[in-house]
Amino acid sequence: MPDWTRGEPAYLQVAEALRQQIRSGQLAPGEQLPSYSALMREYDVSITVARSAVSELRSEGLVSTHQGKGAFVLEGAAEAAVPRDATIAALRRDLDALAARVAELEAERPGPR
Repeated sequence: MPDWTRGEPAYLQVAEALRQQIRSGQLAPGEQLPSYSALMREYDVSITVARSAVSELRSEGLVSTHQGKGAFVLEGAAEAAVPRDATIAALRRDLDALAARVAELEAERPGPR
């Protein structure tokens, strides 16, 4: 059930719950994700939220969707299902390193002539 007090969109919370099930092996490669209707009932969300959550996992390469059949966990998804917080932390580290490098390059650049 999404926690509305967290300030994070419901679809990301549902996606994280599914991601955790994939990481733990509860949803194994080749296994079908719950239907949109089942996700709506389980997490008490709208169909838009359920679709967005599955779309998030598809964009991360964790599941593949097939029209009229559903979404299925892909091979290697458990290893690739990094927690969202870890992904954000890694991006922040990369951004900080990039900012530091840009500052170094700007300091090396000769001033105006």
